[in-house]
Amino acid sequence: MEDELLTSAEVAALLRVHPKHLYRLLRQGLPGRRVGRGHWRFRRDEVLGWIGARQRSAGDAMLEAELAHDPTPAERAGPSRVVLGRVGERWVAHALGPGSPRSADGLAAPGPAGSRRIRASLLTRPEALAANVLVAGCAPVLGLVLDRLEREGCGRGHWIPANSTTALRQLAAGSVHVAGIHLEDLDAGTEHGALVRAQLGRPAHVVRLVRWRVGLVQPAGLASRGLAELLDPATRWVLREPGAGASHVLARALARQGASVATLHATRLAHDHREVARAVAWGAADVGVCIEPVALEHELRFTPLAEEGFDLTVPDEQLALPHVARLVAALDDGRLRREIGALGSYDATALGHTCTA
Repeated sequence: MEDELLTSAEVAALLRVHPKHLYRLLRQGLPGRRVGRGHWRFRRDEVLGWIGARQRSAGDAMLEAELAHDPTPAERAGPSRVVLGRVGERWVAHALGPGSPRSADGLAAPGPAGSRRIRASLLTRPEALAANVLVAGCAPVLGLVLDRLEREGCGRGHWIPANSTTALRQLAAGSVHVAGIHLEDLDAGTEHGALVRAQLGRPAHVVRLVRWRVGLVQPAGLASRGLAELLDPATRWVLREPGAGASHVLARALARQGASVATLHATRLAHDHREVARAVAWGAADVGVCIEPVALEHELRFTPLAEEGFDLTVPDEQLALPHVARLVAALDDGRLRREIGALGSYDATALGHTCTA
């Protein structure tokens, strides 16, 4: 009957996947009925039965892991999609947001209240999970690098979005294998090697990924204003959260003007570079700070404040793992260097260069 049928959006919500991922499931056999041009309807019992059969065909494999963050109310309420990796002696899970098009490694059942422990019903072969690499950071180019790793057929590379400070903390806590950071201030003598040594307290390597410029982004159709002019109380700022590399760049630039972040009229807080650019492009803010490649992607006016390097931090014990070592080795590839260079505004000249922290 018609009232028993679900729309594509309803099935995506039921399965906690991005709507675009639904078409991939249809190609894999998800039962549905085409209604008109490009529209589908689904029976709830058939969808649940198909998902259950897929899990049973995988042997109903279960895995106990620890969430890398405190579970949200939604994650406590029911199964959530997670990606998994083995870091040291424990399995770590990172939840995928409902809007993520990334396919999950498992569905996590909530554990006891106040606990990060979960039981994950696996959606992939258990033996493949041990080769997964978890990389935290905020550089959009990480997606390209990890995609290349997967093409080699050596496990999956999962990009865990996080600002530089959070990424380094996750690395110290054993929640990821690799942390991407851009926190250096060469004028003040705070280079990445010293920061890593202070934060980790154990041997590590710092591997260069790219250099880029960080600066002010403003609407392309309006006259450009310098930082001094943007201190007007009427100017609406979109800021990054404390600990982000872009926040450090802005704080240093403001200090040179005798100002601070506290003096700005902040209307929004963004969690990554693209969120900053979208807020300005859509008119929700007048100005923000992000990296030049993202500014160009959103056709915004860019005024540089600093040039800096984005580096991958890899503890020596992680570098000893074959799948993590493959990631680092994959960076020393002329084809990857050319591809990153073709994106524009990324300097990949020193890609793969390594130093000891």
